[in-house]
This record gives sequence, C-alpha cells and structure tokens, in this order.
Amino acid sequence: VVTKLKAETVKTCKILPSSYGIEPRIEANSVTFELDRPRKVSVEFDQDITHPMLVFADPLETDIPNANDPNVIYFGPGLHEIGDRFIDSSKTVYLAGGAYVKGRLKANNVQDVTIRGRGVLSGEDYPHGSTYDHNLINIQGKQTTRVLIEGLTLINSPLYNILIYGPHNTVRNVKMISWWFSTDGAYVEDHGLIEDCFVKVNDDAFKLYESSTVVRDCVIWQLENGAPFQISWNMPTDNSGFHVRNIDIIRMEHRSDQINLAAVDAVHGGNGHMSNYLFEDIRIENANWRLFYITLAKHEFADRNNEMGQISDLTFRNITATGSFQRKNAIKGWYAEHKVYNVTFENLKINGKYIRNAEEGHFEIAPETTDNIVFKVDEANNTETLIPE
Repeated sequence: VVTKLKAETVKTCKILPSSYGIEPRIEANSVTFELDRPRKVSVEFDQDITHPMLVFADPLETDIPNANDPNVIYFGPGLHEIGDRFIDSSKTVYLAGGAYVKGRLKANNVQDVTIRGRGVLSGEDYPHGSTYDHNLINIQGKQTTRVLIEGLTLINSPLYNILIYGPHNTVRNVKMISWWFSTDGAYVEDHGLIEDCFVKVNDDAFKLYESSTVVRDCVIWQLENGAPFQISWNMPTDNSGFHVRNIDIIRMEHRSDQINLAAVDAVHGGNGHMSNYLFEDIRIENANWRLFYITLAKHEFADRNNEMGQISDLTFRNITATGSFQRKNAIKGWYAEHKVYNVTFENLKINGKYIRNAEEGHFEIAPETTDNIVFKVDEANNTETLIPE
C-alpha cells in the first residue's frame, strides 16, 4: 500500500515498468498492488513524476555476517558518519537494513571484497566532484578482482556511484539515485557483471567500455544528461563481447542537443575498435528525444592527435520503444577507413510499428562512413498494434 501525503484523493496511478503489468487499486489517497517477486518499481500519482514513490522490494537476506568478525566492517541500524573509509582485501563491509551511512568507500588493488546489505550509503555531505577520487564507491587498481557489491541503496553521489577497475567484479541488486551532472551509475571492467539494479542518475547509467561486460535485468530512469548505455567516448584499446538483455528504461528526460543523449550512445573519439555488442529484450517508454546515436567523432574530450578507431558488429534484437521522439537516430563513422559497420536491427518496434528500413525508423545513416546497416523483422511479427498518441 502506498499513500500520497497531503492529498485527500488520487485520480490516477501508474506503476512502472509497464511491462510488469501491475494494476493498482485506488482508494481515497492510497493505492494497493501486489508484487509477485522482488521488484523495483516507480509509483506515480496523477502524472506527477517529480515526487514518485520508488519501491524497492528486495529478496530476503541470507548469511548475514557476524558483527564481531574481525574481517567484517559492520554498520547496524542508525546514522553513521564515516568520511572516506578505505577497505583492504578479504574484507566484508555490511550495511544492515536501517543503517544510514554518510561517507565514501574506497580501495586499491584489492581482492575478495564484499560490500553488501540493505542499508543506505549517502554522499550528501560532499560537493559535486570532478575526479575519480570523488566517486561514492571507488575501487581502483588493475589487480582488483572478485569484488561484489550487493543490495545497497546509494544516494546523492558527488560523481560516479560505482567505479571498479580490474576483471571479474559484480554489482548486483544495487539502487542508485543521484542528481548532479556526471553522476554515472556503474562502471566495471572486463568480465564484469551488473544485474538486477535500479538506476536513476544524471549521466551514463552503464558504460560498456571493457570486453565481456554483461548488464541484465535492470530498470533505468535516465535524467536529462547521459545515456542508459554508453558504448564509448574515447576508448584507446580494442574491446569486444558485450551482452545487454532484459532491460526496462522507464524514462529518459533528455531535452537538449547534446551528443551523449540517446538510449544507446557512442561518440567514439579514441583509436580502439569497439565490437560485438548484443542488445536484446529491451523495453523503452516515456522517451521523447532519440533512441540511437552511434558515431565516431573528434569532440572536446577526445585526443585530437590520435588516430580514429572503429565500431562494428552491433545487434539490437527485440527492442520496443514508445514516445514522441524529437530527434532522428544517427549512425556515422569518421572517414572511409574508420567506419561503423555490421549493425543489425532485428524486430525493432517503435510506437507499435516494426521498423523495416532506415526511413521508417527515422535514421540518418552516412553511406560513405558506414557499411552493412540492416533492418530485419521476423515473419511472426507481421501483426502490428499502433500505439495512439
């Protein structure tokens, strides 16, 4: 049951993601609904998206650590002001349900670190940051590995919510809510896994920069800056083997002509070859700007002395989007030898219509710097349902 304060009645209520099919029952100023499993939903009254109730129904915890274990840094229910806390290898940081921890967590070249619980980590006491040192959870070092961050709610980050260098690290069931520009969601390096997260941030939700990154089963509310999925700004090395699946993007609040505003974005100004991306089963709603902006570009953050790279072998399968999109989608390379190529849109559906070619999808594709951009629709998807405006 969710009650709207300072109101006698509620006329309408929407619970997102819409794909969950949750129908609330309204009675006076309250709504009642059921969840069939742990879910992360936005409850929105009378079309007001400024003050939604975000409901995070977590799975029950198991194997709660012992507060007296010397390898456990334990924060029980209540307020804790910790400043910048550094973590060593083989340590567990535990924020119990009801713990409200003000501070930042940091580490360097660590192994077998766990940061988990059902508490809140807040960066509210810090000003807006400008370097990686200001990230809310900041784990540096290429020798870092086997880090798990699970279950927490992160709020008011001064910069990135989570940055983890090194391979084979996991972010699971983390809720991230931040307001400043440059408050990215989560960044992991090669063979990293991000799953079952909720992200409402004001820069890129997830950066798909390092090989074999997997992002799955997440809900994203993108604020006005950044992209839910950023493929590259300036990657200087070759990376491949990315998989993004089962994602609900419930809102994108883009409204200005910036090059980083799209559901899937690349403004690749580095000399790396970014390749082999599979995006599948992604549902996008309340997005009124642009879906795809995949480009090579020399921009203000790129090293203009470097050679340009390439982007290739992208597959977008079973992508559904609704909204009154204001800008065309774009795919373009740099020169003929620095292309975007082998891009396939399979069962792309926009406002109830399957897209069979670039014109139907409002794509601008530069023929001289792209190659093999393909639109396909399965025969089983011939029946279409138009979404009324």
